[in-house]
Amino acid sequence: MGKAKDLSPRKISEIKTLLLHTGHSQRKIASIANVSRASVDRIKKKLDTNVDLTPKRAKNCGRKKITTPRDERKIRDICVENRKAPRKILTKKVQDAGINISLATVRRRMKDLGFICRRPAKKTLLTQAMMSKRLQWAKEHQNWTAEDWNKVCFSDESSVQILSDKTVFVRRKKGEKFKEDCIIKRVKHPFSIMVWSIISSKGTGRLYIVEGTMRQDQYIQVLETKMLPQVQEWFPNGEFTFMHDSAPCRKEKKVTKFLNAQKVKVLDWPGNSPDLNPIEKLWELMKREISRELITNKRQLIERLIDVWHRSESIKIKCIESMPRRIQAVIEAKGGVTKY
Repeated sequence: MGKAKDLSPRKISEIKTLLLHTGHSQRKIASIANVSRASVDRIKKKLDTNVDLTPKRAKNCGRKKITTPRDERKIRDICVENRKAPRKILTKKVQDAGINISLATVRRRMKDLGFICRRPAKKTLLTQAMMSKRLQWAKEHQNWTAEDWNKVCFSDESSVQILSDKTVFVRRKKGEKFKEDCIIKRVKHPFSIMVWSIISSKGTGRLYIVEGTMRQDQYIQVLETKMLPQVQEWFPNGEFTFMHDSAPCRKEKKVTKFLNAQKVKVLDWPGNSPDLNPIEKLWELMKREISRELITNKRQLIERLIDVWHRSESIKIKCIESMPRRIQAVIEAKGGVTKY
């Protein structure tokens, strides 16, 4: 028979009072307190010898682990080699390695080793060539100061969809599966709109609603009617650098010719590098706030986009100030993905 659980402090205090302030026998006190006579006897001996009554458990008490340190190292290696495998597959691999433990034990060991099950982060696929270009670009710009980045105007477009609730989990009780606040509402054919904008240390530019797919002619129109007036307002002396990524429509000869004619200095930009563009953070925050509301038509969506976008001034400054850290992260990752 295993060891019984320790007496609670309240129960110990009750027995102590009965021993000190009544004339009852130990058998009578055990009956009143609903404990064993041996427990009363132990407390009586401690009182007689002035020993602290607080229960103390010996170190390393309880059942010993079935796995050895060597087994745990092997479990760790199997987890690292099979990070995306289901727990049942991991258990089979562990058992095949000669460690005869159950699925529940594998789960406990993984928790002890610090492995937590989470949904994987989604990042852009990078080839070795792309990583090399990113690393080279980061090294070329690692000495840029905050003043240098304050003169850069970052631009990009993003797609925003209505009813785009990205909730993965919901906390509910039994029988609440179909409650209004426990479901995600979807439509069969949700519409989305493409928006373009520009930011700098001076502020956020106006949103431009892209019609269809951005082609070179439409992009030139955006540059002429949205970008140029905005940067001329921010930098009247013309001392700025324009940033846009390497999407096909931006690299067309007609677009390059237009920018050269306007004497716009363009920042060389590595492909597949959304983590280096601070405007991406603003898109993410904007979409997150839009997703909290029930928007059912295009007009409502545009109105909310404009309202939310122009309330991002303080966040925009922090995003641009993060450029040196973003570049350092790329260098440390040797051109690979970063946390941004």
